[in-house]
Amino acid sequence: MSETPRERWWERPFRVFQTNLREIDAGLDVEGVLDHLTGLGANTWLLNTAGIVSFYPSSLPFQHPSPWLRDRPGGDLTAAAVAAAHRRGVRLIARVDLSKVHRDIAEAHPDWCFVDAAGRPQVFNGLHSTCPSGPYYQERAFEILGEVMDRYPVDGFFFNWFNFNQRDYAGRVWGACRCVHCRRRFRGSLTDGAADPGPDWRRYTEETLSEVAGRIRAFIGARSSDTALLLRQDPDVIFHEVNDAVDRPQPLWVESPGEQVRESRTGRPHLPVWVNTVMFLDLPYRFQAEQPGLIGLDLVQTIAHGGNPSAYLVGPPQRLPRHRYEIVGRVLRFHRDHEDLYLGARSAAQVALISSARSEHRPGGPGPAVAPRERRGLHRALTEAHVPFDILPHENLLDAAGDGRLQRYAVLILPDVALLDEAEASALDGYVEAGGGLIATQDTADLDEEGMPLDEIRLRSLGARRVLWRRQGDAVRSAYLRVTRAGDPPGAEEGDLIAIDRTFLDVEPREGAVPSLALIPPSPYGPPEKCYWDVETTHPGLVWHRFGRGRSAYFPWPIGGLYHDLALPEYRALLLRAIDEVSATPRQVVTDAPAAVEVVVGRQPGGRVLAHLINYSGHRGRSFEEPLPIHDLRVEISGIDASRARSINLDRPLQPVDSPGRRGFLLPRLDLFDLVVLE
Repeated sequence: MSETPRERWWERPFRVFQTNLREIDAGLDVEGVLDHLTGLGANTWLLNTAGIVSFYPSSLPFQHPSPWLRDRPGGDLTAAAVAAAHRRGVRLIARVDLSKVHRDIAEAHPDWCFVDAAGRPQVFNGLHSTCPSGPYYQERAFEILGEVMDRYPVDGFFFNWFNFNQRDYAGRVWGACRCVHCRRRFRGSLTDGAADPGPDWRRYTEETLSEVAGRIRAFIGARSSDTALLLRQDPDVIFHEVNDAVDRPQPLWVESPGEQVRESRTGRPHLPVWVNTVMFLDLPYRFQAEQPGLIGLDLVQTIAHGGNPSAYLVGPPQRLPRHRYEIVGRVLRFHRDHEDLYLGARSAAQVALISSARSEHRPGGPGPAVAPRERRGLHRALTEAHVPFDILPHENLLDAAGDGRLQRYAVLILPDVALLDEAEASALDGYVEAGGGLIATQDTADLDEEGMPLDEIRLRSLGARRVLWRRQGDAVRSAYLRVTRAGDPPGAEEGDLIAIDRTFLDVEPREGAVPSLALIPPSPYGPPEKCYWDVETTHPGLVWHRFGRGRSAYFPWPIGGLYHDLALPEYRALLLRAIDEVSATPRQVVTDAPAAVEVVVGRQPGGRVLAHLINYSGHRGRSFEEPLPIHDLRVEISGIDASRARSINLDRPLQPVDSPGRRGFLLPRLDLFDLVVLE
C-alpha cells in the first residue's frame, strides 16, 4: 500500500518578508527583524546568504564574506538567523546571487564572466557580471549550495538575477554574451549588441537557464525533501517580482501582479506562486518608499488570484518609516488570519486569455514596446467589465488541451496569436468543434514561424479563410467601421461609426460566415470643408462563424491594442458582445459595480465559492491614493449553488440577491478589497 505524499511547507499558503542586505548590515538585529516580520503577519524570511557577499564565514576561495561579520558576536549572521527563525516557527529562505563576482575572482577566472561582442567585460559598481554558461554557474554554484546546506537547515533557496546579463543595473544594453563558453555552445544567428539578440539567442538562454535550474533543483532535492527552490525556471515555487520605475512609460500597467499570477497558476497549476512586492521607488532610489496605494494593489491582486504575498526592502526594516508598513501588515495579516480560505483554492473563471511570447517576439512584429498592448488591452477590458478570466501561456496550450483543462473554459481569447503551429491550430479547432467559443484578433493563425503570411489562416474555426490585404499606418489612419447589424456592439444602431487605427486586414470570409462592421477607408480629416468620404467597402471588421457545435468571432484589427491606447467604450462593448455570442454559458458575473472594481471568482475543494473584489478607484496615472469607498454593490454569479454569503472584511453575513440562474449578494461597502465567501 503506497503512502500518501507528505505535504511540504510551500504547498500551503505562506507570506514572505525580505530584508535585502547590504554588506554593512551583517550585524543585523535578528530578533528585532523577527519581531517586525511576525508582527506584519509573515511566516517566511528571505535573507541574503551567499554569492556576491556571503553573510557567513565561507571557506570557499571564490566567496567574499562581509567584513562586518567580524563585529558580530559569533561572526555568523546566517547561523543566528536560521536558529532564531526556527525557534519562532518562521521559515528562512537563503538568497543567493551568482550574477556578479568581485574583481579578484574575475581576474583569477575570466572565463566565468560576461564578455560583449567587443571583448569587454561588464563591470558595474566594481563588480564583474558572470555568465550562466560558465563554470561559476555550471560548477561552483553547487559548492556554494553544498556548503550552505551542510552548515544550516535553511528552508529554501532563492537565486537573484538568475539570468544572462544583457542589461546592467543602469539599463545599458550589452546584448548577447560572447564569452568562450557561449561561443563554444551557442549555435545560431544573433544581432550583437541588440536589446533582443534574436530568437536563436532567446532559445539558447532559456535552455541554458532551465538546464542549470534543473540540476540545482535535483541537487537540493537529493539532500533534503523539505528545502524549496524558488525561481522562474524549473522551481518548486514560481517567483515573480513587481515594482515601479522612474522611467517607466505611461500608462502604468498596474495589473502586473494579477497578470503574472494568473499566467503561472494557469500554465503550471501544480506549482505555487510567490510575488515579491518592492517597497521602494526604483533601483536608483532604494531608500525612497513607494506609494502605499500601489503596494496595496500589488498585494491584494496577488492573494486574490491565488499567489503568496511578499514585501521587500533594502537593509533592515527601520530603513523605512513605520507607517509605510501599514498596508503590508493589513494584507499579510488578512492572508494569515484567513489562510483556510486560500488553501486549495483555484480560479473558477470560464474565460481564458492566451498569452503568446512567441507571437509577441515574432520576426517583423511590432516589437517589445508595442506587442503586449493587444493582450493587455483585452486584459484591461475584461477586468473593467467584471469578466473573470485566466491567462494561459501559449507554450502550455497543447498540454491543457490534452489533459482536459482547455475544455473547462466557455471562451478562449487569442490576442494576435500569429504563430500557431498545425498541432495547436488543430487543438483549438477541436475545442470549438466540441462546443467551445473562440475570439481572435488581428494576425491570429496567419503567419509562419518566419513571420510571413500563410496562404490560408490555420484556424478553420475562424470565419476568415485568408488575408487579402494588410492596411497599416496611413492606410488605416482616419478609417472607420460602420455598424451594419444593430447590437454589434450593444446599444449601437445601423449606420453608427467606430474609429479604427494602426492595422486592418481585408479578409475573405469562409462559406457560411456572417460578416459585420463594414470598413470605411481613410478619408480627409482637414480642413473641415473636405471632411467626408465617397467610398465605403464591405470588408468586415467582425466575422461570426459556426464550427461544429461551437462559434467564433474574429476581429481583423487590433481591438485590444486600441482599447489599451484609446479606451473607447465601443471596443470594450464589442469584446463583451463577442463573449456573450460565442459562449455556450451565460455571463459568469453580473454586477452594478463601476469599472474600477475587479471581480475574481475562485472555488475551493468541497464547492465553497470565493469572490474577491478589488477597488482600483485610488489609481490615477502615477498617483495611488486610498480608494474611494463604494457602497451597495450588487454581485451575481452564475452556475453556483449557495444559500449564504459572508463578507470577511466586514465580518458579517450579506443580504442574498438572486435572479434566474444566478446567486449573489449585496455588499454594503467596499474599500481596498474584500473576500466574500459563498456556501
